[in-house]
Amino acid sequence: FGWTKEEFIGQNINMIMPPAIGEVHDGFMKNYLKTGLKKMIGTLREVTARRKDGTTFPCRLGLSETKESGMFCGFIHDLTDEKAAEAEILAKKRLAEKIIDAAFDSLFVINERGIIEMVNATSTTVFGWTTEEFIGQNISMIMPSDHAENHNSYLERYMKTRFKKMIGKEREVEARRKDGSTFPCMLGISEVENGGSTQYVGFIRDVTMQKSLLLAQAEREASDSLLYNILPEHIANRLKEDPSHIADLYSNTTILFADIVGFTDRTSMMSPHDVVVMLNDVFSRFDYLVDIYELNKVKTIGDCYMVTSIPSDELEHDGCARVCRFALDMFKAVRAFNNTGPRHGQINFRIGIATGQVVAGVVGTKRFLFDMWGDAVNVAARMEQSGLAGQIQVSKEVVEKAGSEFTFELRGTLNIKGKGPMEVFILKSAQEPAARHSEIDRRKSSSSRALRACSMIDNFRD
Repeated sequence: FGWTKEEFIGQNINMIMPPAIGEVHDGFMKNYLKTGLKKMIGTLREVTARRKDGTTFPCRLGLSETKESGMFCGFIHDLTDEKAAEAEILAKKRLAEKIIDAAFDSLFVINERGIIEMVNATSTTVFGWTTEEFIGQNISMIMPSDHAENHNSYLERYMKTRFKKMIGKEREVEARRKDGSTFPCMLGISEVENGGSTQYVGFIRDVTMQKSLLLAQAEREASDSLLYNILPEHIANRLKEDPSHIADLYSNTTILFADIVGFTDRTSMMSPHDVVVMLNDVFSRFDYLVDIYELNKVKTIGDCYMVTSIPSDELEHDGCARVCRFALDMFKAVRAFNNTGPRHGQINFRIGIATGQVVAGVVGTKRFLFDMWGDAVNVAARMEQSGLAGQIQVSKEVVEKAGSEFTFELRGTLNIKGKGPMEVFILKSAQEPAARHSEIDRRKSSSSRALRACSMIDNFRD
């Protein structure tokens, strides 16, 4: 208190009391001596005491009476340090509560019977119940009915076996709001020992937005994949950025048409199913080669298969050569098909190739088609129509642009519809440098790996 013993002795005890209490203290004493009614004597209570310098502090006061001597004994314990410790603990608790309430995830604390003991502010926002409506209720209130009915048995089974299926893990579940609507969420559960009792803390994160974004992304990727599957990559990219009409003039593009010999007569004796199966088998083999040689499949019309080099403004010597190699490999693919012993007999193709100027563009607003028009397209079609079964007939321009590694044979001069007399040639073979073989093998290996990966994915989905 700051006074000396001498300063204490002989003074009224109200000297150690704040003024407001000190002024009425004598009245308390007189009232007790008159009535004998004990309010403070024999009890402990917290009061405020005053020091000599006028400062006050919290203390615990206990009073005893010695009747023989007529004296009262007071025991005062300074609580300043304890109060400071309590204030620090309380401040930390409030900070923790604020942090929990500020969390973006819902938080639930339940006991061993599944009764909710604590929630945070996010829980009330997400689920729609107030804190008061949550506390004391079973946690099954936030579960769809099919899970809610079994939840207590899950908890009882865990208490018996201690086998953790959910605790310590995170998984996606369905949760239920107050209005009865449900939503997908990620649930994580932790077990906490608290003073001899066990509590379970559940963290719930609404993933409706994330799933919507993932679904939108998956749909966008599927749309992009479809777009890249039907259009050249650079055209697909342009169409995504600007959906207006795309039409360009390309000076150097090589076009190939392939047609099954005697298709109409053959298919008149086949069922529609068998026709589709046959075309799908053969054209799938061609599609595989299109990827290997990095060409542009334009379309199929019935038994007609149309392929071009990738339209470009650049000089197209390599594109023409790739189309020629592709044509030679097409006949290898046809022979491989025939070696399978097709049900309706072996097939043969006529192939025609031309090169030159084309107009290319995207047609329509649905089922996009990147089509081509121009004299070179017409000539390629005429090369196929006037060609020989099992042969690759090409125009003179193809011979000039393909390169010296190809062997061509002059067939002669034909009267080509819409063009008149034209020299036409038969592509016989190609001599590929070792480096070229290595590059083709690399692409085939890459395509094979991609096909195996797709097959594994399909099997996994099944």
